[in-house]
Amino acid sequence: MPAPNLDKLSYKQLLELEVKIQDAIAVRKQEEKAAIKRQMAELAANAGFDIDELIGGKRGSRKGSSIPPKYRHSKDPTLTWSGRGRQPLWLVAEIKKGKKLNSFLIK
Repeated sequence: MPAPNLDKLSYKQLLELEVKIQDAIAVRKQEEKAAIKRQMAELAANAGFDIDELIGGKRGSRKGSSIPPKYRHSKDPTLTWSGRGRQPLWLVAEIKKGKKLNSFLIK
C-alpha cells in the first residue's frame, strides 16, 4: 500500500489522518494482544499448564479484591471491563463505531 504524499495534504487532512491512524493502532493493538494471549494459553495447555499458573494470575489486580467484569466484547470474550476506571481501547473503538455501551453488558 503506497503511503500518501504528506507534503500535499492540508493541515485539516493531516489531523483527520492522525485520528484514523490512532484509531487503527488502538484496534490493531487489542487484536494482536488478544491473539498473543490465545497463543500463549494454547501453548500452556499443550504443555499441561494453565496460563495463570505460569504467569502468576492477572496483572494489576489488587491483593484481596477482585471486581467481576461487567462488560464483555461480543466477538472476543477474553476482552472484559469491570466498569471502573478508564474504558478500555477495544470498548472505545466499538462505541466510536456506533455501538451502545449496554450492548456489552454481561447478563
